[in-house]
Amino acid sequence: MGIGRILGLGGVLWFLFNTNAEAENSEKITSVFLEEVKVTAPASVETVERVSQEVKVLKEGWELKIGPERFSNLQFRERGEFGVQQDLSIRGSTFEQNLVVFEGIRLSDPQTGHHLMNLPFTQEELSSVELLAGGASALYGPGGFGGAINFNLKKPEKGVFLSGGYGSYDLWEMKGSLGFELGNTPLGINLSQQKSNGFIWNRDFDIRTFNTYVKDQSKLIFYGFQEKDFGARNFYTTKYNTEWEETRTHLFVAKKNFYGNSWFFEPALLYRIHYDTYLLDRNNPDFYKNQHKSQVLRANLPLRLEKRLADYVVGVEASYETLDSSRLGDHVRQGLGAYFWIYPKISDKFFPSLGVRYDSLAKNEDLFSYYLGLAYLINPKLKTRASFSFSYRAPSFTELYYDSPYTKGNPGLSNEKAYNSEIGFDYKTSHVALSGTLFYRTGKDIIDWIKVGAITQAQNIEELKTLGATMDLNIAFNRIKPFLSYTYLNQVAKNLSSARYQGSYLRHNLVGGVYAKLPWDIDLIVSANLRKPYRANEIYLLNLELKKQFKTGVGLSLWGKNLLDEEYEEIKGVKAWPQTFGLRIEFKK
Repeated sequence: MGIGRILGLGGVLWFLFNTNAEAENSEKITSVFLEEVKVTAPASVETVERVSQEVKVLKEGWELKIGPERFSNLQFRERGEFGVQQDLSIRGSTFEQNLVVFEGIRLSDPQTGHHLMNLPFTQEELSSVELLAGGASALYGPGGFGGAINFNLKKPEKGVFLSGGYGSYDLWEMKGSLGFELGNTPLGINLSQQKSNGFIWNRDFDIRTFNTYVKDQSKLIFYGFQEKDFGARNFYTTKYNTEWEETRTHLFVAKKNFYGNSWFFEPALLYRIHYDTYLLDRNNPDFYKNQHKSQVLRANLPLRLEKRLADYVVGVEASYETLDSSRLGDHVRQGLGAYFWIYPKISDKFFPSLGVRYDSLAKNEDLFSYYLGLAYLINPKLKTRASFSFSYRAPSFTELYYDSPYTKGNPGLSNEKAYNSEIGFDYKTSHVALSGTLFYRTGKDIIDWIKVGAITQAQNIEELKTLGATMDLNIAFNRIKPFLSYTYLNQVAKNLSSARYQGSYLRHNLVGGVYAKLPWDIDLIVSANLRKPYRANEIYLLNLELKKQFKTGVGLSLWGKNLLDEEYEEIKGVKAWPQTFGLRIEFKK
């Protein structure tokens, strides 16, 4: 069976690199690093040619349909499929050690990072997703050992969009969008729902999402709401199959930009409120029940100055986070950060950058983070880069204060710290993009849950070393676009075998796929993934989607996930979804 799966994946990869599709001719360009990304600068944007870290961008269309996991250095460790619950991991880091960013402003949850991917928008509202791998504290503050992921909204489109679908295990999908102009400002209203009875008992879910926003060149006003009700079978303990969870997320973001000939100012305000109700036994709610309410208020004031000798970014960020919890108690965390970045203009080939940030957290030690990077443009197609940075993370309130008979928090935890260093290159032509990165991270006082006798307690691990390498290849022909991504990781620590989260990473992760424009206006998306977790067996995943678009505005899609029907676990004790098929119909006018 294993040989057959390997041959099947090999056939997919052979197809990617042996296509006879003809490439379109294009004019020679003087520079190919012209794309701009927001994730690399607290104010305005930065061109990729000046970025000295590994940066990946997913654009609107087929790339976003595949999702960020087409990049092998990122993994959504899912307890539940279809966005029920996702733990973000970049370069082998845990869900607490990465930053989730929305339109350039950091999201956070003082209770736990398990809920950071509760995002009240869908793929259809996005213009791009940007992945910054490596240390990011100097940009955004606490967190970011592995990196940051930034979600950008597209401008609302005028018209109506409707979709509905049905799939395996009584999976229903519904989506409705309305876009129009409010004066001269585009406004969008979006509603969606996904629900299923689950592939086994107590893996049912119901996800409802609503958002409305206005966005143009100078401003954004966004409000979104998401409800999730789901069976959480073995999500947190293997002793019970009856776990149940309900989450409610409100997110408000507003920002406005002001600019002159040599300056750009973009103040932003974020308010997030999150409710979490957990039951150990859905059939007996009073047996064991946790209720949490977290709130985050954050203001960011970045100013960018463009001068003859250098560009500068200077800013202040203030945060106020609260938690009201039946299990953790009531807590407040206030933070004030100041940051300064400089991009010297040495030549049209050398692009150095230096960033420093100072954060003061109430009832916590103040910390200083920094970043030093250099990009060198060998020629218009080839860039080399190197960077070194220091990042940190303050413990979550769950790690500090959780208290149950068998699981204990630790108020004496120290802040996590990490030193990130990397070197790499980016090669890009009109048809080929190839990049490679070698990175090394040394973590100090890393926090994990360590089992000692009958008790599991949050503790600091002395040191965790991570060595890794990533390679990405993208080819763009006229009617076919294959891609390949591979990441290798190796982690070393004294207590790795007894830790709950550290050590649960992919030693090898190979992702390959293709987007093809077939005859009769049929789009084909195929993605294959070979995973080799540390201390576990290989996992072979294959996904496919076929879509036919009609001139009437109607689209018809047939999709399948886990086509090889692989049995595996991304979280120990939690079964991943088996082979699943679905049919979707869309209408756009």
